[in-house]
Amino acid sequence: MIENLRKYTGLIIVLFILVIVGFIFMDYENLNRGSTGAPLLKVKGRSYTDKEFQKLGSAGYQITQSFAQSGDYELLSFLFSITANATSQEQAEKNFFASRIILKDAQKQFGIYPGEEEIHSFIRKLKVFTGPNGEFSHEQYRNFIEKGIGRLGLTEDDLSGLASDILVHKELSKLLGGGFEVDRNMVNKEILIDSQKLAVEIAKLELKPFQEKMNPSEEEIKTYWETVQDAFKTEEKRRFRYFIMKPTYEPEPAALPELAKEANEEAKKAFEKAQAERSAKIQEARRKAQLVIGEQADDFLYQLEAEKGVSFEDLAKKKGLEIKDSGLISSAQAPEELKSILRASSTQGNAVDVLFQMRTTSDPLSFVSPAIAMGEDAWLIARLEEIEEVRNKTYEETKEEAKARFIQEKANETRKEAANTAAQKIRDFLKAGKSFAESVKEAGIAGDVVAISDISSAYQSDLQKAPSNLFEASKYTNPGELIAEPIHEADRSFIIRVVKREVEKKEGLAIQVDTAVERAKESKKFSAFSSWISDQLETAGIEDLRNQ
Repeated sequence: MIENLRKYTGLIIVLFILVIVGFIFMDYENLNRGSTGAPLLKVKGRSYTDKEFQKLGSAGYQITQSFAQSGDYELLSFLFSITANATSQEQAEKNFFASRIILKDAQKQFGIYPGEEEIHSFIRKLKVFTGPNGEFSHEQYRNFIEKGIGRLGLTEDDLSGLASDILVHKELSKLLGGGFEVDRNMVNKEILIDSQKLAVEIAKLELKPFQEKMNPSEEEIKTYWETVQDAFKTEEKRRFRYFIMKPTYEPEPAALPELAKEANEEAKKAFEKAQAERSAKIQEARRKAQLVIGEQADDFLYQLEAEKGVSFEDLAKKKGLEIKDSGLISSAQAPEELKSILRASSTQGNAVDVLFQMRTTSDPLSFVSPAIAMGEDAWLIARLEEIEEVRNKTYEETKEEAKARFIQEKANETRKEAANTAAQKIRDFLKAGKSFAESVKEAGIAGDVVAISDISSAYQSDLQKAPSNLFEASKYTNPGELIAEPIHEADRSFIIRVVKREVEKKEGLAIQVDTAVERAKESKKFSAFSSWISDQLETAGIEDLRNQ
């Protein structure tokens, strides 16, 4: 890359002079914009700059996260509610910023103004500022202000502002959720119900016997295929020519001689120091080698763009790089080396995912991928050669798949109907005085009845014998009765009879009820505020001004 810059020294000098001249004659408005920040977001009709967003949005979001991770878990409620179910980091920071603007307006509307002492008290109680003795640590606080938020461009006033918003959120949640009552008696009953131990009997209908009875005609399969044919599509396929660049590492320094068993403490420390120095030297050499190969990958793309007329293949050959052809592949069929995990990237996935995200234009360079960092130290550069677009499969291509899907769906429908019919028959037989096992047999269900006892709220079902939600499905059913409806899973149905219910006596029930009532109240406050802030965000008219 440096060699290429040297080629254009004269041009660079001219450009530099033009930049200086442009800076001298820059108008006052642009200078002022640079000092105050560029417009970034509009909330409730007012524009906010990137600097304002950094303080109230991204930086505030980060330090609130750090408070929560330090042990102040109630701040997670604050984060979750004011970010309003954001699905990305970027959206979470935008919602965090806009919600703080809305909270400041709510202060006036609801008359919520935390005092300085209340704000300072809140800050002093944060666990991030708690020393080993459990008390507020001035040293930890000062380090946080100078080295923690200082690097984010924040001050003590910004921290106080964030604390004020958290307290406003807390008080506003009380006001919005204050009208909701929690029925203590209902909470008590729920706790007692969840303290039960159950005994049940279970009959099971498997899907397989119903599938085996299915023999659809050609006409039935084709008619079915016509209704779902859009579900049968080919995968997009692409062909690439590519090369992979890896660094060449220097031989590692010779290993140190083993330390003598009788070595004294001074010798041991010297040995450890030498080992650390050797390790550091190896790591530094590796780092430099990786930087070199990264620069070479960048240089390849630069030359490909700068040297008009040179082809991808010719330039690769000139640099001694081995070009491979992937053949026409789907992303799942890619060679293993193209499935390497992306390195040092916020994007999850593999290198081939990046290749399949490439979008081409009339520019020939759009067919060439960026330098993709993958694996531990490799770089991939590829050229897109061919695309086979996604299309609907023909009937002949999907006939067997459509038949299997038809049988699966119809067998499931038949199984569920059979289970529902059998459950009603079993109820009738039980009323006539027959046992559950006899009733199951009379209803035409094959297989043994399974009996399970000591089922509590913590019970983990044996999924070969019972559904995963066995306790939840059975806990409201009276002894001797079937649960309201059979439980239908993907490939089986369960008919369940509750044999016995016993409530375990627990000490401290009143305390448990108190805790559950408070938790329910907090949940209602959270829901009330979340609903309110979501409505506020929706009507705030949030606009991204960067592309305007």
